[in-house]
Amino acid sequence: MQTYTKNRTGELVRLALFLSLIIIQTWVPFLGNINIGLLSITFIHVTVIVATLWLGLREGVMVGTMWGLNSWIRSLAMPTSPLATYALSSPIVSVLPRILMPLIIGLIYVRLTPKQQQSKITLFILGGLGAILNTVLLLGAIGVFRSSGGAIAMGVIKEASEATSATSVALWKILGGIVVSNGIPEMIFSAFVTPTLVSALQFSQKHIGRN
Repeated sequence: MQTYTKNRTGELVRLALFLSLIIIQTWVPFLGNINIGLLSITFIHVTVIVATLWLGLREGVMVGTMWGLNSWIRSLAMPTSPLATYALSSPIVSVLPRILMPLIIGLIYVRLTPKQQQSKITLFILGGLGAILNTVLLLGAIGVFRSSGGAIAMGVIKEASEATSATSVALWKILGGIVVSNGIPEMIFSAFVTPTLVSALQFSQKHIGRN
């Protein structure tokens, strides 16, 4: 009973640390995002990916949800770009992709773990996959659910009443360009960093558990 309580307490502490880190990264400049013009290059997704692969699927989704909620609140309270004002102010754009990303990579990891437990190759792949999923899901949500707002933020149109089918095509081209310019660098960074962080945390957990 004492062992179970100790393990459970440790799990809650680790989850609380990740949730706190997400809040700090979301609100403190340059700790989670780097704003360049209209774009916001993020590396907060690495925190969510590491939480999912180290703590577990449920905890990863909780951390992702916390990220989404804080991103949504920040876009309403203190938007840092036109995209935040016109697109990220919708919870379906800010929150839903941040829930789906850890859910997807967590489910994949659960299927792969029995055969390749603690494999750095698996962590490498899922680190990159999580990053590109975050980008594609977020931009896809903008294109589907907030196309007019996204077009205004990107300078395609000046107001929603000007939106046409051509506007949607132009927006999707811009979003595709962002996937290349932002998503690929983020994917490469996450793919290399994730195995290092997860392996270090797993080693630390085992070492502490023996003491």
